[in-house]
Amino acid sequence: MHTSRGEMEASSPRRRRKSLPAEAEESETRLESLPSEIHERIVSLLPIRDAVRTSAVARAWRRIWESAPGLALDWGFEYGADPAHADAVLARYTRPVCSFFFCLPEASSQRADDWVPLLAGKGVQILRLHFSRGRYVKPPHYMDVSIFSCRELTQLQLIHCDIPTAPVGLVGFPNLTKLYLHEVGFPDNGVRGLETLIAESPLLQLLWLDKLWFFEGEDVEEEWVIRAPNLRDLSIIFEYDNGWQIEELPYIEKVDINSKSYTTHRDFVRLLTRLARVQKLNLYMPERESSALEGLSCSFENLKSLSLNTDFCFLSTILSTLYLLKNAPNLEELFIEIMYDNDQHEEVGLDLLSAQWTDGLLAKLKSVSMDMATCESNEMHFIEFVLSKARRLEEFRICAVEDCTRSNEELVVEIIKYRRASPQAKVFFKRMVFV
Repeated sequence: MHTSRGEMEASSPRRRRKSLPAEAEESETRLESLPSEIHERIVSLLPIRDAVRTSAVARAWRRIWESAPGLALDWGFEYGADPAHADAVLARYTRPVCSFFFCLPEASSQRADDWVPLLAGKGVQILRLHFSRGRYVKPPHYMDVSIFSCRELTQLQLIHCDIPTAPVGLVGFPNLTKLYLHEVGFPDNGVRGLETLIAESPLLQLLWLDKLWFFEGEDVEEEWVIRAPNLRDLSIIFEYDNGWQIEELPYIEKVDINSKSYTTHRDFVRLLTRLARVQKLNLYMPERESSALEGLSCSFENLKSLSLNTDFCFLSTILSTLYLLKNAPNLEELFIEIMYDNDQHEEVGLDLLSAQWTDGLLAKLKSVSMDMATCESNEMHFIEFVLSKARRLEEFRICAVEDCTRSNEELVVEIIKYRRASPQAKVFFKRMVFV
């Protein structure tokens, strides 16, 4: 009878035992004399492949892995791993499953529909399923509805799949603290399905939504709300806005918002006010005819690190940056990545920037990085403004694009002439080189 490699790895050795040297027999005897809980503890710390192979170590170890508590059924980032290995292990592992991680090749994506009910029955706590094909190649895998039966989940990570409508009474995950969704779709109930899933997972502390999609023909500007009062880490990366909003997040620490096409009516003052307690913020700035952050009045007392994708081509975007900096009195790190595809349309001089000065602006700033700099006049004025006002600044790093029209020597000579409010401030300049 043919036996798969996966079944062979997960089965007890049946080959005839050869006579062992005295030292080897003594070592095996010592291993066998260890208490069973020590055996299980050792095995539970091993990668799953090594854990299964311990069945060949000694007679007492033949079935240890099958009941080792907390064993991570983790096949890592290998799309070439044989799904039969997971079949065999799940069939014999008798303990609740702490963690299950598998990257499924396209031809084997349906195997997940067999695994998920088994994992639900074994009380899986951490589930990561990566499907190899993106939705633009062919239709993604449609998850079995049994995913909602995994009621013990604390972490869920899904990549390249669709999520069905949840059964009545099993909408969210009562113990879930971390939810990662990358290129995941909600073809049946659209944004409302995602909205309800989040709201019905009340313990969520980390939420990453990356390039999600909803059913065809859905109004992408339909408003829906992220309700997660315990959230500490939020990442929203959408090509299109999709109308999301958030309720106030009293415990929020880290936020990443990246959308290259915001809706025209999005209220950024309202959005950022609800993130007022954030400590680390990464924001893709909107481009508007008027400043999107005019009227921002809340103080970001906890904000220490700010990353902005923006440009200095329009007065409106420059003012938005300044409004945000004005309301971050304890900011220490500022990272700016220039949107390289825009040309400077308005001249914004140093006098205009200085007119926005307030005593708290840049008061605790220590480090600034500006990447993809074109070194046009507005950017240079901003560099000069920061150097002249930031009294605690320690370093300003500038990385110019390769096709910047000005030479390195010319730029360095100009920057050296800028007045510095901080005697210890150092400026580092380099040019990007693409190979």
